[in-house]
Amino acid sequence: MKAAPTDLSTFDGELLDGLDFCREVYDLFDRIHHAPDGVTRLRKRQGTEKKLIEELIPIARYVQARYREGRRLKVRWLSGSQPYDAVLWSRGGIVTHGCAPRRVLLEVTSSMHENEYLGRQLLMAKGGSFGVKGISRDKKTGEVKSEPHVHTNDEIESDLATQILARIAEKAAKNYPWNTVLIIQCFCNTLTLLSEWEDALKRVAEAKPSIPFREVFLIENVGSHTETLYGHQPRKRRSA
Repeated sequence: MKAAPTDLSTFDGELLDGLDFCREVYDLFDRIHHAPDGVTRLRKRQGTEKKLIEELIPIARYVQARYREGRRLKVRWLSGSQPYDAVLWSRGGIVTHGCAPRRVLLEVTSSMHENEYLGRQLLMAKGGSFGVKGISRDKKTGEVKSEPHVHTNDEIESDLATQILARIAEKAAKNYPWNTVLIIQCFCNTLTLLSEWEDALKRVAEAKPSIPFREVFLIENVGSHTETLYGHQPRKRRSA
């Protein structure tokens, strides 16, 4: 029996039913994870593993959140340099009655601390760290060090809200088509409780960011937290 692939050939340019897409994504993760060097590959996050963790899994999470009775989805993920990561088509009663779009573009990005990659390096080299905010690199030796960091009262929520707003602003400046869904995968600076996640999102809403997207779908995988922010389509001027 032919072994299942551990590359991206199953997805690249292929039009897949949404649930089939999700299953294939999670199966690929499991195959890599169970390989002799799989955990290391996932932590290094290069090539196939980078695309899997930073694009395919977030898209699968979005599809799971939208696939339902009255709305069946198909997905085509593309690995190229086009200004979006996937195209999603919908059909069913919800689409027929105008409650969901027939076609949207999906663009995926990540919200994380600048030291997140150093935290993964320490995890591989030393088995862990005290968290991204306590990491530093010695300028003379290049050694990466980790020291305990004590968070103040609302530091977790404030940091997360700031990171989310920064990603929205950066992507909003690139003039994506209105039918784009921006998916932001949030790598939190530390373990984040549901109450802290909700407080961070409240701060994002209070900041009233410009959202020139149909939706911004936020994901935090450790706690399985998600949230959707909806954009406001600009009105077209009526001709005189």
